[in-house]
Amino acid sequence: MDIFLSYLGRLGLNLLVVIFIVVVLYRRRKPSRAYSIALIGGAEMVYIIITLMVNMEIGLGVGFGIFAIFSLLRFRTVSISLRDMTYLFVVFTLSLANALLMDLERWEEIGAINLAVLLTLLVLELGPFLPNRSSVRLIYDDLEALQEANRDRLWQDVQERSGLTPTRISVDQINLATGLATLKVYFTEQDEEGNGENGLVHEED
Repeated sequence: MDIFLSYLGRLGLNLLVVIFIVVVLYRRRKPSRAYSIALIGGAEMVYIIITLMVNMEIGLGVGFGIFAIFSLLRFRTVSISLRDMTYLFVVFTLSLANALLMDLERWEEIGAINLAVLLTLLVLELGPFLPNRSSVRLIYDDLEALQEANRDRLWQDVQERSGLTPTRISVDQINLATGLATLKVYFTEQDEEGNGENGLVHEED
């Protein structure tokens, strides 16, 4: 019973750290239930597999074979952004490190590693050093405003129509037959609320 409670407590501690990373940090910009379940569930499975390998003294060759099988379970059918892949790598690696170090009862290293990872993600996600920027595509009907002399007019018009504060505007396509242009408008993420109207198509970085 003591062994069961000890294992459950260690698993719960790792799971608590992973849930904090996914729920508090990851879901700020991508509130996807499916991705969150994949990250949390995948991290838990990594922890369980590593503890089984350690406790059952599985050979190195068998261990690599198991991970080769799990490598087939990659996200092949969906497009994964660099941010999604980064969080996937973080929670899996952290679970692997926790499983190995908890078995050795090296609690100081466990605390230092988990704290370092959490602080790094907190600074990157919540700090002012790397502001979150996104972009939308806008169908625009005033071709004269695209001229270099009318740059200020273009920025003001885009801001009034979209409700966004542009940081950069680029012209992707111009259709002279229809008199329409496709613009790509870059903006900071706090301006994101309320878009999706007036021909806006949101794109994640």
